[in-house]
Amino acid sequence: MAATRHPILLCALLPLLAAPLRAQARSPELEHARQLLEGIPENEVHQGGELCAQQDNVRAVELLLEVLRRTRAQTAQHLPPGHYRDIVWDYLLRIKDRYARERVELELRNSRDPHVRQWCAELLGIYGDLEFGEPLRKALHDGDDHVQRWAARSLGAMRYERASADLLALVAHANDYVRANAIEALARIDAAASAPALAKAIAGDRSGGVRCALLGAAPEVCADRVEELSAGALADADWRPRMQAVENLGRIRSKSAVDGLVRALRDGRPVVAVRANGELQALTGQKLTIAEGWERWWTDNRQSFTFPEARGTASPPAGSNRTVAYHGVPIDSDHVAFLLDKSVAMEQTLTKTGTSKDQAARDELARVLGLLDEKLVFNVFCYDTEVVAMEKHAVPLTAQTRARAIAFAKAPCRGKAKDIWQALETVLADPAIDTAYLLSSGEPDTGLYVHWNRVTRHLADLDRFHKLVVHTVAYSDNKWFRDQLQKIAEVTGGHFEWAQ
Repeated sequence: MAATRHPILLCALLPLLAAPLRAQARSPELEHARQLLEGIPENEVHQGGELCAQQDNVRAVELLLEVLRRTRAQTAQHLPPGHYRDIVWDYLLRIKDRYARERVELELRNSRDPHVRQWCAELLGIYGDLEFGEPLRKALHDGDDHVQRWAARSLGAMRYERASADLLALVAHANDYVRANAIEALARIDAAASAPALAKAIAGDRSGGVRCALLGAAPEVCADRVEELSAGALADADWRPRMQAVENLGRIRSKSAVDGLVRALRDGRPVVAVRANGELQALTGQKLTIAEGWERWWTDNRQSFTFPEARGTASPPAGSNRTVAYHGVPIDSDHVAFLLDKSVAMEQTLTKTGTSKDQAARDELARVLGLLDEKLVFNVFCYDTEVVAMEKHAVPLTAQTRARAIAFAKAPCRGKAKDIWQALETVLADPAIDTAYLLSSGEPDTGLYVHWNRVTRHLADLDRFHKLVVHTVAYSDNKWFRDQLQKIAEVTGGHFEWAQ
């Protein structure tokens, strides 16, 4: 048991610990690391993080945590940027020393910043040491929902049984993320005992996002019931559980799973039907593309059908709207969002068109909206350090909303930076939207998460509930910037395009 959890033992050990800590403080490597971590160039911060990971001790973790604590206000006026938090995160993941990891636990208990407490709860779950089960169990009672939900997720990953009663108290929590993570954690800790509650939540939780997230966890926590639960979810009133059901069924080699996927081809949400088509192709090896063809083929071949040895790949479905594409990315959805960068970088000239990037973006939006029909439900968002939506919620495409969108897109480019994470969170807040087209002049400059490692991690976590596909378009000649946007697309199953 860790000494920091036993005051009497800690007092006895203090003399023994003091000398090593003093030695760490005097370490020339760590002093150099401190100087590098306080620098402005990103390569220096990486060097400082590498030194800390190599030292792998309490003082090294303290230096990394100092960067993790940085806020936007603290990093104004030529101080190191706050998004260097994203850099040191990867080095905190590499910490192995038990006492160094306990310094993260101490931060979880003592930090006044809820974001820092959340990140420490994440880290302890990634470390996976059951010694950290108790502080995570106590974090379930934190006053911040984000800390609670990540503590629950970490405890589930660790299968920490002693937290069961505390988790049970959260299964009716008002926050969807807390509630879902608590239910999932209980299922991971004791699948047999929690299976009825999990199935009940998948079928009847008040939130479609929660039903979706828990169905997504089903292959891991109740593999014997995945097909049954997924087949039932195909009739869910919310498109998100239906989408997750299609994904689950596509991984099951059974004729009844194919039955469900063939039914899903008639789903009222185009993205669900398109996904069902792709899953059927990959599962059966057939390259059919329309519902009628699949139904005839399956009726004729169901009895004699045998699955191919290896899962195949999907071809573009002919029935989708392949004639309309946004910067080369097909529009297969009828509930979309367009996100337009309004930072000053968009005033630069786009090589291919010879016009400003902003003008090119507006022209492309106008072209696409002119080609799409009134079956579309959409919204437009302009973002820099703030995000402004054309409408509070997505609206049907009409002559009036098309004109309003084109006028809205003419907003001037004034932002000195752009917060892509905030833009993505804003779109995720509308559960009607299933597909987003994110256009940017380059990588994010500011925000809670900036570098792709943290943007994609947290986007993937939220997407368990939202199933949002993000297609990205880069107006940048910088490969590093393009790579950031490509990673964002990939984590959601989206496409990336480079508009030169």
